[in-house]
Amino acid sequence: MKTIETDYLVVGAGAAGMAFTDALVGACDAEVVMVERRDGPGGHWHDAYPFVRLHQPSATYGVDSRSLGKNAIDTSGCDAGFYERATAAEICGYYRKVLDEVLLPSGQVRYHGMCDYRGDFAGEHVFTSRLTGVSTRVCVRRKVVDTTYLEVSVPAT
Repeated sequence: MKTIETDYLVVGAGAAGMAFTDALVGACDAEVVMVERRDGPGGHWHDAYPFVRLHQPSATYGVDSRSLGKNAIDTSGCDAGFYERATAAEICGYYRKVLDEVLLPSGQVRYHGMCDYRGDFAGEHVFTSRLTGVSTRVCVRRKVVDTTYLEVSVPAT
């Protein structure tokens, strides 16, 4: 089994995991390993029903380093006169850009998508690729941030 070291292990690349990692990368030079079970960042938005939108204006959602949306007022449709609210596809695309254009280029973040995390309270942290079955042990110098405690359940899944 391969072993890697990092300062922070972030489990989950949804809103909480992405926001934590973005803030950490913006504030210090810590190394981060992100583990996500889905094929890309965005968390439960990958599972959301097609008609679901944010319940708040897009500009109030996301991470500090990049705005979501244009902070514009919708001019047509059922939301005419209100600030834009992103769709699930827009949110997933946004988080993909944050990962590809901000976090990974920083050199501080290593991302492992399509992986299942297995951890215990004795300090053993392992993730396994859902594609290859290869497992990797992670030695964490500072902290494990398990954002799956905040996980949203979509009934269709």
